[in-house]
Amino acid sequence: MSPDLHTTLSSLQRTLHDYTQFWRGGRETPVLHPDLPERDAERIRKLMADALAARSGEVAARQKAALLGELYLTLDDSGRLRFLEILAGDFGVDQQDVRAQASALMECDNDSEFPMLASQLRRLLEPPQQRLLQLFNGLPKGVKFLIDLRADLRRYQQTAPALRCLDGDLYRLLATWFDIGFLEMRRLTWQSPASLLEKLIDYEAVHTIQSWEDLRNRLESDRHCYAFFHPALPDEPLIFIEVALVEGLSTSVQQLLDLSDPGIEPGAADAAIFYSISNTQQGLQGFSVGPFLI
Repeated sequence: MSPDLHTTLSSLQRTLHDYTQFWRGGRETPVLHPDLPERDAERIRKLMADALAARSGEVAARQKAALLGELYLTLDDSGRLRFLEILAGDFGVDQQDVRAQASALMECDNDSEFPMLASQLRRLLEPPQQRLLQLFNGLPKGVKFLIDLRADLRRYQQTAPALRCLDGDLYRLLATWFDIGFLEMRRLTWQSPASLLEKLIDYEAVHTIQSWEDLRNRLESDRHCYAFFHPALPDEPLIFIEVALVEGLSTSVQQLLDLSDPGIEPGAADAAIFYSISNTQQGLQGFSVGPFLI
């Protein structure tokens, strides 16, 4: 299990413990087979329905969402695919109700009734699955969980096109939280926390960082690195860009990354070269924040 998934799982487990002591009665988290066979799939289906019913209120709904999140992270690829197929297939819009409401709207010739019918149709077009995604957001590390969930969706829908609607719903939900106005730009330096610098090494997707010495060279006074962060993920860069301050344009990127190059004083630079930009979150593919960072 990757460090990020381990952190997300640990956080969900803590949330589950805090939220659910009174309703679980000390029972252990259910153990599911990693590939989610039909018997376990039915348990997931019931848990989803219970979370959405929220008969005991918002707290109980979030308790069940925390449990669903924890269980999802214990599944293998085939189990996660089945989990998402259940969410997409069993908790989409009610087509019969939508058709009936759409027909009523089309036939309405009363201007005073039309807005109410349109509002009712909009509510029917909001699938229950979207409500469950919103419940995940309210949990600690819930936003990161949803980003990773969308990364899974993007992989699976290549062979399971039925997941595209769920992916679209999740994309629109994330888009409301990752508007450029919510993002904070920070400069990363050699004095930044080691855990953050390690992520730069892991996430660099254009020019691989070969060593800590290589990383330090990219953070010298004539080398700048900037990243966007979200308040819900304060220690997780979403996208970062590397900049070289140079005197005269460089003829190759290898020259910019040369560890033996003595560099220059920033004040002597007459050009800035943006030589690398990396999106760190596969689940945020399609969000155009790179141009704002540049």
